[in-house]
Amino acid sequence: MSSFQDNNTKDDREASVFRHPDPIADEALNWFLKLQEDASESQRKQFSAWFNTSERHRQEFARLEEIWGATAFKKAVGELKTDSVHPPATKTHLRKIFRKLTGVAAAFALMVGATQFSDWWIYLQADYRTQSAQMRQISLPDGSSMLMNSETAVALDFERSQRRVHVLRGEAYFDVLHDAQRPFQVTGGFGEVTVLGTAFSVLTSKTEDRVVLERGRVELTRANDADTARELKPGELSRISSKGIGESTEINPAEVLAWREGRLVLEDMPLSKAVEEIERYYNSSIFITSSALRDIRVSGYFKTDNLIEAIETLALATGADLYRLPTGIYFMN
Repeated sequence: MSSFQDNNTKDDREASVFRHPDPIADEALNWFLKLQEDASESQRKQFSAWFNTSERHRQEFARLEEIWGATAFKKAVGELKTDSVHPPATKTHLRKIFRKLTGVAAAFALMVGATQFSDWWIYLQADYRTQSAQMRQISLPDGSSMLMNSETAVALDFERSQRRVHVLRGEAYFDVLHDAQRPFQVTGGFGEVTVLGTAFSVLTSKTEDRVVLERGRVELTRANDADTARELKPGELSRISSKGIGESTEINPAEVLAWREGRLVLEDMPLSKAVEEIERYYNSSIFITSSALRDIRVSGYFKTDNLIEAIETLALATGADLYRLPTGIYFMN
């Protein structure tokens, strides 16, 4: 087993004593957290004096209010209320949580936890799993090999004459031994890949399966629809969704599959998509709170063991203000 270096260990240890490098921003955060609870009259007077110290003080506090009211946050809170198996949090209960887990970060920590819990059934089905920033090499029962990317879960079925792998979540690369009598089949969320002997990857998401062929031949079919069969050639990429199998496009497999070597290649994609790619390796969340930033196209080559550099570089390239909370959560505004 191999894994990427986890960049967040130090951050986790220091979360309880978080200090923003800008003293005014740090003071603004402290005041913002205090005002989420029942601040006393004396505290409110102190806040008023601090708030009116300068324009910078007012700007920093206004930025926190903007983040708190952002659509991304409201959506996350809404999902928490509908998906969580726990009773809705009361105002009193939220105050206790804020005290224990440092205010704003606590609300987002709750949201991330609820999202992970909603996927529990995937992991119950899985024979093999990887965590964030982890890769895992698996020798399959037939002698083929599977390399699992970050946050991936797969289930195997090699009983009798079967050679089937179900990618429940994430991405896996397969180097398949030839066996004409037993086709090797990989299913995602929307389609199926059938091969005899080849090397390819399958990435499954909520909206599509992405298949990349490095060498050999594969046949793609939509789930439960054999009439949609289409062949993919080496150096091609195709996507399978609920709408069907998309047209294949020529790609450089070395770049698309760079994650096998601990590299992340972002090639002319919207910032929102780039952030999704980074989040697969970064053990926290990144929120884009400005709609104007989401569609800005970005490119870059990064190491998956230095994702903070990737986040900071994209923020600089797009002109975004970057704000980091104690648990490692980032906001781009």
